[in-house]
Amino acid sequence: MERKQKLSLLILSALFLLSAVLTVSFGLKYFGGTQGTQNEMTRQADSVATFMANYYQTATAQPSPTPTNAPSLAAPKLLPPTATTAPTPTPNPHAEELQQVLSLVEIDFSAWQSLNSDVRAWIHNGAIRVDHPILKSPDNEYYLTRDLDLSYKAMGSIFFDFRNKSDFSDPNTIIYGHNFDNGLMFSNLVWYKSQQFYEQNPFYYLYTPDQVYRVDIAAGIVVSETDTTYLVVDFNSELEFSSLIQNIQENSVIETEIRLTPGDQLVTLYTCTNDWQGQRFVVIGKLTPLGSFSAQ
Repeated sequence: MERKQKLSLLILSALFLLSAVLTVSFGLKYFGGTQGTQNEMTRQADSVATFMANYYQTATAQPSPTPTNAPSLAAPKLLPPTATTAPTPTPNPHAEELQQVLSLVEIDFSAWQSLNSDVRAWIHNGAIRVDHPILKSPDNEYYLTRDLDLSYKAMGSIFFDFRNKSDFSDPNTIIYGHNFDNGLMFSNLVWYKSQQFYEQNPFYYLYTPDQVYRVDIAAGIVVSETDTTYLVVDFNSELEFSSLIQNIQENSVIETEIRLTPGDQLVTLYTCTNDWQGQRFVVIGKLTPLGSFSAQ
């Protein structure tokens, strides 16, 4: 800034001097001044012009200081985008068992449901020769004497309690089937009165169009036909569920290592005993999801 000020003053002085020279020169010419005086004025003007030319030839341009707070004009450095890592799916701890269970059956739910839309699930227990669809009943009598095609059949079908949802999401899902002592439907369910038979066959499997489940048998209980203790599908409190669990443990005719808690989902299979009039037999188990049915 100081150099620019000096340069400005110098230029103004030179211009003033040059102006004065020209004024005098023109004045003398106008008033008829002598030739010597004119030559002197011309020489001084040339001297001023030469000085200015020499100044610009020798002056070194000084860059203006850059303010320390001035924004940089350099292109900003772009950081590479952060890679989004997809969450790692949790391995299915039952994957191997699931594949084995799927290989036990060949179920085309679409085909069965085209025959009867009430087909909602499938039960497989090879030990008691059960491999049947489970139907969703409009009440607890409809499928007692109806076959899958809705024709009359004394042995009826295997069906859900009408109060239950068919996806096994209720605290206690109840499934009914007849016992005609002929090995069909739930006739062989009473084999679970035997401790030895239970120990050799402690579980069975359920299938829906979406999921596959293992049911670990926790109890086998003989009840009267009027006893509804084990036919509750939902509970008003955890205490009420705990009360049912206590009854199950105290009244089972077999001993198991399956310990039930209020957070478990139960499946209750219900049939006649045929030992004498009025007895029923219930097999109660704990539901364990194994994985998707579509994995087959």
